Amino acid sequence: MDTGVLRMALAALFSAAVASRAAAEPTRPVRLGIVGYEGHGSVFADELSAGLGERIGLTVTHLWHRETLPDAVRERLRVTVVPAPTDMIGKVDGVFIAEELPQRYLELATPFVKAGVRTFLNRPLAGSAADAAELIALGRASGNPVFAASLLAVDPGVLAARRECATFAPIKVANVTGPSNHFWWYVPHAISILTTVLGPGVEEIQTHDFAWDQPGVTVRGPLVIFFRYAADSPAGPARGTIQIVPGTQPGDWYGFRLKLFGHAESPEYPFMKPEPGVSVWMPLYQAMLAFFRDGTIPFSDRELLEVPLVLDMVLRSGTEKRPVLRHEYAACLERVK
Repeated sequence: MDTGVLRMALAALFSAAVASRAAAEPTRPVRLGIVGYEGHGSVFADELSAGLGERIGLTVTHLWHRETLPDAVRERLRVTVVPAPTDMIGKVDGVFIAEELPQRYLELATPFVKAGVRTFLNRPLAGSAADAAELIALGRASGNPVFAASLLAVDPGVLAARRECATFAPIKVANVTGPSNHFWWYVPHAISILTTVLGPGVEEIQTHDFAWDQPGVTVRGPLVIFFRYAADSPAGPARGTIQIVPGTQPGDWYGFRLKLFGHAESPEYPFMKPEPGVSVWMPLYQAMLAFFRDGTIPFSDRELLEVPLVLDMVLRSGTEKRPVLRHEYAACLERVK
């Protein structure tokens, strides 16, 4: 046999053997560190440590919390509790920044991003548009992009509305409704529905009836937020409202809804409707797994910035009692072109 042909045959056999061995070897679980046993940090740690993480390949191995964890929590989770967040570096494949309030996200995430640890942040990406732009720029400079998402950004119903949006185009009016009086937990969810479906490009925000209940955390009464997209945005000059309906007593309405009006009328899209027996968080776990394993981020940097940008506009409009325009954030937008 010609030696060249023999070498090619041997190379093919070697490649086939490697591929066969790789297919036979199970994928190593992703080792996840959680920064902040509160809010979604406690929910994810509890659910993943109760067996789901082992089944899907996302294992919580390390945990940091600013307060002392009760012994019962340590025993139940069976994770390494570290005295400082950075003690996880080199021991985890990815980290979830999960404090309830996002004002320290930039501070907490920076050491991980610089160290090359893939960093997923709870919604929103940061507590301000400036911090969000800084995190995205840091990820670019470090060659280690950051990722943040609300469950609603990856909810199958929201993604279906995104795919079907052209059916109703040109969109003239869009209305999003969500629950709760917790500003940082729920307004980002409603914004995520809007910007995932219609894309970035919100030009103007007017927040009505804004008043703090617990200062800096919860709002008093319903919020009605008017938005207008720029004429040259992917959505065109669409406009509409985000409505936040707080519950005041057990049994009050809870949910998320979207309705589009344009060339045609959309159905009212309901969200967070998992199959029986499936965790409502599964779409987010799947997005986190893809990110931690191979760096997959399903949104562009502009789309990642849009949620904290609009949230910042909502807060500024509400507290300053005036319309807020996109051009006021020119410096942030310039950093994330």
